[in-house]
Amino acid sequence: MGKFIGDETKLGVACLGITHPHTSGRVRALQRLPNAQMLGAYDDSPLLKPFTEAMGIEARSKQDILDDPNVHAVYVHSKSNKMADLSIEALEAGKAVLCEKPAGRNSADARRIVEAVNRTNGILQVGYCWRFSPSVDAMQQVLKSGRLGKVLQVRAHGGCSHDEADTNHMKQPEDIGGAMFVISCHLFDRVIHHFGMPKSVNARITKFPGAMGPTSREDAAGAVLNYEDKIVVVDFFSWDPLPWLETWDISAYGTEGVMQSCPSPSSYRIYDKGNQGFPQGWTEWSETSFPINWASKKTIYSPELAEIGNPVFFDRELAAFNNSVRHGAPVVIPATQALNISTLIEALFASSKNSGAEVLL
Repeated sequence: MGKFIGDETKLGVACLGITHPHTSGRVRALQRLPNAQMLGAYDDSPLLKPFTEAMGIEARSKQDILDDPNVHAVYVHSKSNKMADLSIEALEAGKAVLCEKPAGRNSADARRIVEAVNRTNGILQVGYCWRFSPSVDAMQQVLKSGRLGKVLQVRAHGGCSHDEADTNHMKQPEDIGGAMFVISCHLFDRVIHHFGMPKSVNARITKFPGAMGPTSREDAAGAVLNYEDKIVVVDFFSWDPLPWLETWDISAYGTEGVMQSCPSPSSYRIYDKGNQGFPQGWTEWSETSFPINWASKKTIYSPELAEIGNPVFFDRELAAFNNSVRHGAPVVIPATQALNISTLIEALFASSKNSGAEVLL
């Protein structure tokens, strides 16, 4: 492909890997996008045939997709152990890439992707789709504005629901961790987006004997992220009883106010002390009271994990990716962010293995 394809060309996208439960949601988002078309999918999984039949697209070989000049971009939606290789092959073939998070098994994979982006001068966006919640944008704007005064402490919580922590998807043997990697990475994406990388961490990541069976990896985790001017206290629960993202929350505590933000249902609350031009008291906002469920149901092509039912994040994410591919807009979530997230999570596991000792970053 050329550097940017402009508005006149029909955007062609194909899948390299289809086994991730987000694949169908992103394919349908592309099929809703004007002046765009899905041009097939590749995977060596037996799920490829039912997936392509359900999506109404063609099953193709990897090389056929990489050689096709009408394929301008690819979705990399494989298992984590193939994400780096597929992304690098696509970048070297001149394709733009939207790679599902966490973009590999570990920081070494993410670093290989970063190096390939730099080497090819390519476009690669990482699929941290929850970033596209308006409550995330609102918190970023409030933090940058100074409305909360000096933010000295932050609390962040996330969880894994639907008992997915004991699925094979969360137990890939070469991954940094289980749910505390594959799902918590969304939470650390937000933390780094809002506050940057910490200078050090202390963490305890637990597996309680006999609590939830022998095959799952982590049950619960707690960590302190140490910054020059604040601490961010993060906790993660692998067995969230609620079905989607209701318990996910980041709360920032400042000298002039407090803000609490939830990605979906997208909502936030701000308390103003009354010294920043805002009246004293609480301001509350929610996008909707009746959102569509994030995860919907298992399917013949996604038999282990429920596919995604709520389209809103994928549509917003694709709009940003489309803008980068067509017009050269800055990539909203670049490969360097995936590298930072994996590096941070590796440091948390290293600290936990040493009884919570400080690990410098």
